[in-house]
Amino acid sequence: MKIHWELRSVAGSAPNTQSILTGVLLMKNLTRRKFLETGLKGSLVIGSGGVVPGLAQAEVSPNPPKRDLLVSGFSQHDRGVLGAAMDEIIPATDGMPAASEVGGVGYVVHLFGQISDLKMTFQRGLAQLVEISQRRYKKDFLQLSRPQRVAVLEELEKQSPQGFFATLRDLVYEAYYTRPRVWKLIGYEFYPTNQPGPRMKPFDDVVLAEVRRKPKFYREVE
Repeated sequence: MKIHWELRSVAGSAPNTQSILTGVLLMKNLTRRKFLETGLKGSLVIGSGGVVPGLAQAEVSPNPPKRDLLVSGFSQHDRGVLGAAMDEIIPATDGMPAASEVGGVGYVVHLFGQISDLKMTFQRGLAQLVEISQRRYKKDFLQLSRPQRVAVLEELEKQSPQGFFATLRDLVYEAYYTRPRVWKLIGYEFYPTNQPGPRMKPFDDVVLAEVRRKPKFYREVE
């Protein structure tokens, strides 16, 4: 399995996390734009309560306020490792920003106060990421090259395919594809379920002109 978009991601589900991606199917040779067109027009939800209030309608700062970090108990190093890992799952490419550039870290830190045990899950998971980095390369994860980071994430995925890696992966997608900035870049227009949807354009009779010019493909009977 590859977690890097440029390596064509193949993702499974994460039954042990409260973060759910509805209607998402990742397959080989699936580009990021096609990924959204084919799946993410379904809802992105957390648990059964919908998108986290306020996060889908307003951009989250790429750098969480210090008070949020203190309350969450999430260190600056943890934040750096999380951002670096996110940017290997969704890097900046094809004119699209990386996950951390649209507030991915802030999104996850915000969830620490809404989903029980999520902070501990991330602290343990990121510590495991750093441990793998030290064991394989004698360096901190933040000091690794991008190919090395991908290799570390792949090992983490093998060690916990339905554990921390799955939670991290799903929240990266969730954080990214609930950003209004990303919606604009991919041409997606969001319509809340409690508001009217897009209006159908008036029918243009001109579109039938070509069909009317064609010979009959049927025979008339009495």
